[in-house]
Amino acid sequence: MGLRRRISLYLVGILSILAVLTLVTLRWHGHQKADQLDEAEARDDFDRLTATFQLSTLGLKETLKSWANWTELYDYVVDRSTSRFLEEELGAVELAEAGVDFLTLLDLSGHVIGMTEVPGVGGDLPATEEMIRQSVYFSAYVKSSQGASGCGAIKARTQVAMVCFGPIFNSQGQGHARGYIALGQWVNEDTIRRVSQVTGLMFDIVDVPTQARKEPPPATAAAMTSNMFRKDAVQVIEHDSQRELELRSPLTGLLGQDIAEIHMRWPRRLRQMVDTSSDITEMVVLTLIVLSGALLMLLLDRVVVRRLNLLRVELASIVDSRRWAGEVSIRGGDELAALARYTHELVLIVRQQVQELEDLSQTDALTGLPNRRAFDERLEHILAQYARQKLSAALILMDVDHFKKYNDTYGHPAGDEALKVIARCLRSALRRELDLPARLGGEEFGVLLQGVSAEQACAAAQHIRLAMQELALTHVANPPLMVMTMSLGVAVVTPQDTATTLYQRADDALYQAKTQGRNRVHLA
Repeated sequence: MGLRRRISLYLVGILSILAVLTLVTLRWHGHQKADQLDEAEARDDFDRLTATFQLSTLGLKETLKSWANWTELYDYVVDRSTSRFLEEELGAVELAEAGVDFLTLLDLSGHVIGMTEVPGVGGDLPATEEMIRQSVYFSAYVKSSQGASGCGAIKARTQVAMVCFGPIFNSQGQGHARGYIALGQWVNEDTIRRVSQVTGLMFDIVDVPTQARKEPPPATAAAMTSNMFRKDAVQVIEHDSQRELELRSPLTGLLGQDIAEIHMRWPRRLRQMVDTSSDITEMVVLTLIVLSGALLMLLLDRVVVRRLNLLRVELASIVDSRRWAGEVSIRGGDELAALARYTHELVLIVRQQVQELEDLSQTDALTGLPNRRAFDERLEHILAQYARQKLSAALILMDVDHFKKYNDTYGHPAGDEALKVIARCLRSALRRELDLPARLGGEEFGVLLQGVSAEQACAAAQHIRLAMQELALTHVANPPLMVMTMSLGVAVVTPQDTATTLYQRADDALYQAKTQGRNRVHLA
């Protein structure tokens, strides 16, 4: 290595080390400050989220206020001997219309005297079971409380619900309370979505395992709380990606125990800004180093730079050709000429490998299914195997019905997505390793089956057709079902068949299936 080149490399190396140390220090300091500010802002957003979550009970409170001052309900609580008020006025249908999921009535001692719940999936009544189980705590709370009213959270099985309760008066709100009413509303995906839309924050309610929850004794039920979140219990978790924080806080139930956790993911905006700023700074510094080094090298050894540029241009031309065609023209007996020779040999190897990869490419880019080339090769193999071993086989050709109209109606991107769905449908419908589904072009697909009779091949085709129909992909231009369907033609291999004749027979059967009304299977 010449002296001028060595000096240039030393100078570039020293500048690079100094630049790296400076940039690393600036990035580290920026991260420290950004992390502190990000965590403080994340905690503020989490407080805003929990406050909004608790405010989501306002609608339930308004319903409670209306029903708790209802003379007919007041009279029913006083005398329940003959009245069907609860069944007729506060049945499951009436609760659902009011946006309430369950209702509990208690007497002045806090004992349950009536319950109504909107049944869940399968007719489950989880709230009824939970409210009966917790009635002993309500009883203790009522006896120890003057107003016995408020809102809080309970957990029934794995579901969390918001509950508001209060005393029952007549319509004028006068006289003595004759009992208590509790209304509940499940915290479901709709609740989470509404709160997320209001706050602009993404969160979820995560179940706490049963063994992790402790039930308080009835004697402590006077400590029932409506404060669902505790600031001192918020945990801030950093994810490995360094791109976001996760804040977790227990959701406290009416009895003071942790019944679930609220998880909020918060993007680290300031850290990302610091990263972006640091990246730009690094790019600027590195560019300056590169330019300085290039200028120094140009001044010290123009001949080397000129020859390297020639090599770069020739390599760029070879790469841009996409087929690695071209030659490296640098000649000589020095190290640069040796590098050029090695590069030329490498280009020859890459050119050969690219050609081999192109020859081996047999996959349809859109659907991931084997393409026409792979399909034709397998078909030739099946016919040869049939000639040697008489192993039965069949070909199924299929077309999506009115696919052009589908593209015209929904657009080509939707058509591409539909083709992907069809590909997945074929894979799931054909589970044998010997079966080969393929995309032959456009909306045309084919399946090669081995070891099947004509009846089995038709059954497989019917299975594919029904599986496609059951996907129920909307296709308004494909009456009468108005969903995407397929027409299929089946041809079983015979001793006289070639690839061309077998394909033609299957294609004719496909044409017959279309002519007879589409969405059907026809055997050649």
